[in-house]
Amino acid sequence: MALRTKYIRLFYLSLLAFLFFSWQPSSSTEDTSKVGSEEVNVLEDAIGRELTKAGDIVVSDIKLLEALNWKGWFTLALLALTILALILEVRPPDITMLFSTGILVVFGILPPAKFLDGFSHDIIMTIAMLCIVVRTIEIHGLLEVLAKGVLSTSENIYKQLVSLMVPVAAASAFLNNTPIVLLMTPLVRRWALKNRSYPSKFLIPLSYAAILGGMCTIIGTSTNLVIEGLLREEAPNASLGFFELSYIGIPCGLAGLAYILFIGRHLTPERKDPLSAAEEDAREFTVEFYVNHDCPLAHKSIATASGKHFRNELLVQIERGEVVIDAPSQEERILPKDRLVFAGDINHIAELHAIKGLQSLADPHFKLDASSSHFSEIVISSTSLMIGKTLRELDFRAQYGASVLAVYREGDRVEGHVADIELQSGDTLMLISSEEWHGGDYYTKDYYCIRNNQKLQVFHPWRVGFIVAVLIAMVTAATMGISIMISSMAAVAVFTLTRMITIREAQNSIVWNVLLLIGCSFAFAKTMVITGVASTFAHIILSVIGTDPVHLIGGILLVAIISTELLSNNAAALILFPIAAQVAKLAGYDTPTALKTVGITIAVGCSCGFAMPTGYQTHMIVFGEGGYKFTDFFKVGVPMDIVIWSVGTLLIPLLWPL
Repeated sequence: MALRTKYIRLFYLSLLAFLFFSWQPSSSTEDTSKVGSEEVNVLEDAIGRELTKAGDIVVSDIKLLEALNWKGWFTLALLALTILALILEVRPPDITMLFSTGILVVFGILPPAKFLDGFSHDIIMTIAMLCIVVRTIEIHGLLEVLAKGVLSTSENIYKQLVSLMVPVAAASAFLNNTPIVLLMTPLVRRWALKNRSYPSKFLIPLSYAAILGGMCTIIGTSTNLVIEGLLREEAPNASLGFFELSYIGIPCGLAGLAYILFIGRHLTPERKDPLSAAEEDAREFTVEFYVNHDCPLAHKSIATASGKHFRNELLVQIERGEVVIDAPSQEERILPKDRLVFAGDINHIAELHAIKGLQSLADPHFKLDASSSHFSEIVISSTSLMIGKTLRELDFRAQYGASVLAVYREGDRVEGHVADIELQSGDTLMLISSEEWHGGDYYTKDYYCIRNNQKLQVFHPWRVGFIVAVLIAMVTAATMGISIMISSMAAVAVFTLTRMITIREAQNSIVWNVLLLIGCSFAFAKTMVITGVASTFAHIILSVIGTDPVHLIGGILLVAIISTELLSNNAAALILFPIAAQVAKLAGYDTPTALKTVGITIAVGCSCGFAMPTGYQTHMIVFGEGGYKFTDFFKVGVPMDIVIWSVGTLLIPLLWPL
């Protein structure tokens, strides 16, 4: 796959180079006469606070590059090397940008204060706060409940795709698309197999829908937030409304959905045999409970009890004295002293521990605090003192502070009463704890910690209702003109004070590498404007696309799409925005409205990473699960890029005239 990645990226790089350097020297044309009036080019700060006079820039195409001083040439060379490093993935994008901006600071091209300015933008805090908001929604199981409620049971492929893509796109307009796709991928896979279909027919549309939905609001993607920050600082009158991007995002989403329904679905491959894939489903946890007399499940039918306390598919067996009832019907009543056998994933099983009077046979005295439950996984070491002993003998919960949910040996669950299993070297123990478990925070010879303190998704309607109310209030405040940073900080404060999310969980939810990438990219963009590199590229692009509004928007959008396929979306946006802003000014469109049009064009173009699985992180999530090849994305994604480019080129000049 790596070789194919490089070849396709080389194709995009060649196409981008052709667009930049296919210009022809010209003497006296209408376009150059308009540009010629800008003989003294006032170079603005990349974000627009300061104006720096860069001297006389000779507008003649032949002498254009000669106008750059050594700082400009150095920045231009470093830009080329940085782009090459990003394309070849020599290092992660955030590290590459940090290294490049560090070089600019060391050589005195970028003042240290300007470098630090990149991290002082409110966009950095806004993205951090929104990460916490999304994580709060995720750990309380809201996304999973919604996902299971919207997927169609129809065998009609059109209804199936609509039921998948429309809700995902709608959710992605308000939430980060990565957790949405992470959650939906296994659900969509099981849903497809249940319908005797191929998961690969739905997973690429899933990833595409998440990207399309992110185009519709300011908080839909971090790229939109970056562009909003750039516009607000360049010209406050050019800032975007919360739903303003919906005017172009919704048409693009509808066009993308139509493309998938009528063309794209024929291009998506059929990978893996559903029958063989069904055998690869993740292991289920099996747990036994004893029904006490005070249990709310007692004397209720399974249909009644499952509607309020648990999911009906979890209960697989009832043991009543000597009688064993396998796969009990919905009319079967649960009686006191029954032994109930449940099977399901870790999150659903965890909820059962919170039911009063339902006593776990593995750990009878363990009670779950649903608001702060955690899941961990450890492996018994070869030198462990636990070997040869049972959990009952070890008094595991008292000694280690967590309850053992299940024991696995060589990949299979060990049958029998968990407390009486004699532990062996290499056994995997699934742990559940009501509070954060600290057994994985320090070194011990008894076990190795594989997963430590993963928050369980325990669904409680009143908690979810409260979270949704706070989310609605946050969005409402943002639409009324309150800063997104302030509204998101208020939401996070409410969530932490009400213990909807712990401080540690909030810290772990922030995507620090994205913040580092954005901060460094801000600084690099400043340097491009200060040194005249942005103006130089602007002259070249303008020589190719001309000053006609449709051609101008179409050209900028095409460059943005190609750059996004090569780079990360945030890096592409921050590098291209100052160049595109200069293009508009040189073409005679020097107003806040024109600047907003440019920003919207960049935002749309930098959301179009459809043609490469490495171009967007949601693609990599579905890549393995769908059994895709690298060329599958190229085959389906290139037409999608063309669709979005066509819609954007047509509508953006009409909706936001230059």
